[in-house]
Amino acid sequence: MNIKAKALSIGKGFVIGYVIVFVLIALFQRSFIYQTWSIDFTQANRRPIGKGLAQIVLTTSDREMVKAYWRPPAPGMPVIISFHGNAATPQYYADRFAGRPWSDRGYGILAMSYRGYPGSTGEPSESGLLDDGRAAYDFVRKIVPKSQIVLHGHSLGSGVAVAIAAERSVLALILDAPFTSLEDVVADRFPVMPTFMLFDTFRSDERIKDVKAEKIFVTHGTSDTVIPFGLGKTLASLRSDITFYVIPGGGHYDIMGKKDAELERAITPLIRRPDA
Repeated sequence: MNIKAKALSIGKGFVIGYVIVFVLIALFQRSFIYQTWSIDFTQANRRPIGKGLAQIVLTTSDREMVKAYWRPPAPGMPVIISFHGNAATPQYYADRFAGRPWSDRGYGILAMSYRGYPGSTGEPSESGLLDDGRAAYDFVRKIVPKSQIVLHGHSLGSGVAVAIAAERSVLALILDAPFTSLEDVVADRFPVMPTFMLFDTFRSDERIKDVKAEKIFVTHGTSDTVIPFGLGKTLASLRSDITFYVIPGGGHYDIMGKKDAELERAITPLIRRPDA
């Protein structure tokens, strides 16, 4: 085989390999994004929840049944709706916001398990998760109509929180380890993957401009190996009114809760009292 034929053979093999990658991405991308396969469903459903939390079921607009943990607020206090990450479950987030300093002030909490995650029906997708988020928001509005709402999102959940905050009225938006878009995450971590084939993009960089909140907070660790610190920094730079907390050496998970005292002190004075 001469050099030219050998080069053509190598080129053909490269093209075939890339086509195979395209097909695999198209077929399995949602399994990669929504890592329900990495979660022990039995253990997740058996994990105890904190004192004062009740397990409830929300019904979405497309009739999916979504598990959530709920604790109502003290009169006149806000409810924090928390959206978890892609390989997580809501129990930790429910316990976090049901504890101090939030419990000292009487904040309520609603932490949900997305469709397709432990305890919930359906299959996850961007449109599906946003529908879940709207169901959570509407539940709080119905049960405690006078309470203001604070949205929280970690990692993948930041994309849900930003999207819902861009549509609905919120008192504050809290984002832990957020990203600008899913396309940017993929491009940074897997540069050979063609991002134009992504079904779900979570364009927080576009949606955050439409958020109308009294306060927006972004917290990110400089050593995050899941969502690059630079993406959170870029998102925080898109609005001059965002408070950006940098956690030197912080990773993807250990940053959560580290700024809760500061967050509570910043949000509580903004509360609109029903009798005011």
